[in-house]
Amino acid sequence: MKRRLLFGCLVPIVAIAGLGWWGYRRLFTKRPTPVRLARVDRGDVDIKVVETGAIEPLKKVEIKSKVAGRLARLYVKEGDRVVAGQVLAEIDPTEINSQVDQIRAQLDGARARLAQAMKGVGYQHEQTISSIAQAREAVKAAEARLQSARRERDAQPEIVNSDVRQAEASLTSAEKTLELLQTSTHPQALVQAQTGVTEAQAAADAAERNLSRQRSLLQRGFASQTAVDAATTEHAAALARLTQARKRLELMAEQHRTEIAEAQARVDSAKASLARARASAGLLPVQDDTVRSAQAALEQARAQLKAALAGEAQDRMREDDVAQARSAVQQIENQLQEFAVRQGDTRLVATMSGVVTKRYVEQGELITSGVSTFSSGTPVLQIADLSRMLVKATVNEVDVHQVRKGLPVEITIDGAKGVRFTGRVRQVSPAAVGPGEQVGGAQQGGGGAVIRFAVEVEVDKPDPRLRPGMSARCTIVVDRRRNVLRLPADAVEGDGDTATVQFATEYKKDGVPAARYEKRSVVAGLRGDSFIEIKSGLKVGDKVKPGVFKGPKRKAIQINFGEEN
Repeated sequence: MKRRLLFGCLVPIVAIAGLGWWGYRRLFTKRPTPVRLARVDRGDVDIKVVETGAIEPLKKVEIKSKVAGRLARLYVKEGDRVVAGQVLAEIDPTEINSQVDQIRAQLDGARARLAQAMKGVGYQHEQTISSIAQAREAVKAAEARLQSARRERDAQPEIVNSDVRQAEASLTSAEKTLELLQTSTHPQALVQAQTGVTEAQAAADAAERNLSRQRSLLQRGFASQTAVDAATTEHAAALARLTQARKRLELMAEQHRTEIAEAQARVDSAKASLARARASAGLLPVQDDTVRSAQAALEQARAQLKAALAGEAQDRMREDDVAQARSAVQQIENQLQEFAVRQGDTRLVATMSGVVTKRYVEQGELITSGVSTFSSGTPVLQIADLSRMLVKATVNEVDVHQVRKGLPVEITIDGAKGVRFTGRVRQVSPAAVGPGEQVGGAQQGGGGAVIRFAVEVEVDKPDPRLRPGMSARCTIVVDRRRNVLRLPADAVEGDGDTATVQFATEYKKDGVPAARYEKRSVVAGLRGDSFIEIKSGLKVGDKVKPGVFKGPKRKAIQINFGEEN
């Protein structure tokens, strides 16, 4: 009985102990870990340079006004699509229109003076030609009379009294002509011409003082460039009027002196002719007197021809006056044309088709000229062609030697998660970004900052999700091998012909996959960011020992819930 009881107690104890030992082995005995291997497969091997930049349109322009003034009309807003030549805004043209009216009035006056000068030149030129023709005919007639007198000298009776009377009549006529010239209105006209010169000089001095004053006010900011231009025009016109008045005075004085000298010469000639005629009355035969008279008449006709030819010089002086008047007209016409262009410049038009991306000013604001020498002008609008976009980024000097024009680029933006846009490198700057220079939304620092180079990436296809100013991540594929044998880059030691791997032969240990390793030489090709190309030594499906992570030691993050320090 006791034995049965003891046996009945030991059986449960042994069973419990056996189960405990089995549980202990189950929980605390370390099981073999399946081996992790890297497998050779086919795929692409890439070397990439990843940088961040900003999206910008390939082409954009700022619209500025060539004239300063108040913005009277603004016809577009941000986001509007415009076409080249479309009117975008207008500057108040009131002041320019007033200046155009003034210049047109000056042009009318200058044209009137030119017409008057041309009319005087034409009339006087006709008179000069007529006088020369008459004088030449007179010379021919005198020569004919002299020849006739010589032929008739021996055949005709003496007519001394006739020669004397003719000489007396010529003298009387010449003296009356001289007296008429000396008592004519020429002195009064000369006084008027002198007065005109004095007035023109005073006007020119006043215009010069006004021009100096306007320039001084412009330098101090109290006058506009338009006022200076108007003062310059008035000064030039005053100088032209002064020159014309002086020429007129000189011409009238010279003409008066010439006419008196010619009349005095005719009086002297007539007196000489009379003296010769009277002296010949009792000393020479009538025929000789006739010949001498004809000779004197010929000399007189030649003198008149010479005087008529002298009138051509005066005609040339008048032609100079016409040339000056024509030059004044041309100058004012050029100024009018310039202001007409300014009138057109009050209308701001689109220089290219695109979208209005910025509007810098509002209607009614004052803007400065974009062609002023004092400032770059006030920008009014910005127009961009959104059909061609690019990303402006900077690349580290370590990587820039790998980046070249035409390389493919993958572009991603935060505003379109999971979407990859494509593009190509459009330009690589030959010089580094200068200190403080901003490219692609990033500003280059100074001192010991990393040297970077500007790179432009053009997007292949436009997309409305790509907007100017967005940040973009550019992955530049600097080299690529397609559909080649490859391994993870950390599984291969070395490069080229000296590369090696730990070739794996699989087996099972305690039912768990395991591997034996042997060092094997391979020929490696392109080493990418994640994979390395295997040119020979392995085939698809071969397995090797994976590489060991060689980065910095990972740190655990401990989070305490509800504990107090």
